[in-house]
Amino acid sequence: ASPSRKGWSAVIVKTEGVPTAAQEAAIAALGGDIYRHLPIINSLAVRIPNRRLKQLAALPFVSRLSSDMEVKKTDEFTVAGSGASTAWNYGLSGTGIGVAVIDSGVDGAPDITTRIKGPNFVPDSSGYVNPTTVVDVCGHGTHIAGIIAGSGWLSSASYNFRTFKGIAPSARIIAVRVLDRQGSGTVSQVIAGIQWTVANRAANNIRVINLSLGHTVGESYKTDPLCQAVESAWKSGMVVVCAAGNNGRKNATQTVGASNEGWGTRYGAIQSPANSPYVITVGAMKPTAMQVPTAPGVPFVYDRTKDRIATYSSRGPSRLDYVVKPDLVAPGNRVISLYGTNNTNKLSEFPGNVIPVSTYTDTSKGQGKQTSSAYFMLSGTSMAAPVVAGAAALLLQKYPNLSPDAIKARLMFSADKCLSPDGTPDPFTYGAGYLNIPAALNNTALPSVYALSPSVSVDTTNCSLFLSPTLWSNRAIWGISGVWGSQAIWGEKATWGDQAIWGTQGIWGSQALWGEQLEWMDQAIWGSTTGVVDLTNTAILGEK
Repeated sequence: ASPSRKGWSAVIVKTEGVPTAAQEAAIAALGGDIYRHLPIINSLAVRIPNRRLKQLAALPFVSRLSSDMEVKKTDEFTVAGSGASTAWNYGLSGTGIGVAVIDSGVDGAPDITTRIKGPNFVPDSSGYVNPTTVVDVCGHGTHIAGIIAGSGWLSSASYNFRTFKGIAPSARIIAVRVLDRQGSGTVSQVIAGIQWTVANRAANNIRVINLSLGHTVGESYKTDPLCQAVESAWKSGMVVVCAAGNNGRKNATQTVGASNEGWGTRYGAIQSPANSPYVITVGAMKPTAMQVPTAPGVPFVYDRTKDRIATYSSRGPSRLDYVVKPDLVAPGNRVISLYGTNNTNKLSEFPGNVIPVSTYTDTSKGQGKQTSSAYFMLSGTSMAAPVVAGAAALLLQKYPNLSPDAIKARLMFSADKCLSPDGTPDPFTYGAGYLNIPAALNNTALPSVYALSPSVSVDTTNCSLFLSPTLWSNRAIWGISGVWGSQAIWGEKATWGDQAIWGTQGIWGSQALWGEQLEWMDQAIWGSTTGVVDLTNTAILGEK
């Protein structure tokens, strides 16, 4: 739950350096209650009466106040759609690579329990929970961990005709619990989890962070505390993968003739911290030509070329900074992954999403390795992000000295370029394209600078967008030369075509992107949230 209460605000106080005891005393003198220290971003999380907010902001050592708002989780197709099995054929499975799942914890599901590094870290406590216990009272984190590193053990007996494995099935999972049973937490809780991960990265060989959570963008990434934290993690040497969000639909109901399969397209809906230009931001794709086995001997039929964007996948550019996002897209709709062993978690309230044993096991030969299903179906960019996190683990196993920027560049350059159904390019929907793990493993890009996602400039007079000429003038990006032509990162047509993205009228109708003025106590920034997790019909049911 949010740390604020009626008549009070929960804020993250940014100071000019590491906060001193005298500065903390000055905050306390205003009635402020410091409930969390965040040295990774030179900040404090503070509860304070609303009437004292302006006095707090006026303190000479305070450079900025940000809301400690609530963050929410966002959420065999993943393997087939990404090409992960090709990597397995060459002996790559993520062995030795640590992936931090900063989420609701990771339960001791048999497909992953032997590779959970220690029990769950909880930033609200003094350290670890009971060292003999791993807990995920929501279920979301376990599902994420399974997509990254599930071994498929519970569905890999000789009488199973479907097996559910993760992208990097030998990777280690470091469980960092920051969300509650509802899948909710606060910005400062997530930052504390990131802070712990950075401090313990060497001991656990943590090379990748997965963040399938976020909140509505309320300020520039340059001042957003959560964006600052992921930037710090990135610069410490860890790949940070973020879910784009599930707000790509403009309308609440389908409308005949509208874009995006009748839902309308909502641009500018990327969530924080996915709006950071440092991180890898992932949108969700769905299969439209896939038939799974229903009994022994029935073949798996799948055509990746017919996959389409999930209508709910959040589009860019990012609000306020206009960063080109997402960076790429990956399988994310109706994904089957681990259910976990804690049947009192939040997901247990949705029995319709439990995958029956009979749908993947020849029960005439026995029940299998379990008496009830260990798998569950969820949809969303929450599910797409860990596919990319797993891909990063595979690349790091093959090339252990690659920087986060090299991983990002290789994933983006090698992605299959996507076009909208009408044949037009749309980097604000697909980013650099559809994740292609085999191609990424063969890519050789080596950036000489940070691989920042570029921003577009806005011409409000002519209703157009354009890329910074200083970025594109030499037809090179991130210090890499000779990568254009057919290998253009967003596709030649998307970046240079006169009618590509610059005149997209659908973007200009969004008041959320262009019309809001962010002022003190604006509800868009400071308003309280309901605490409802992203287990809406979209996440539970997915879409056909």
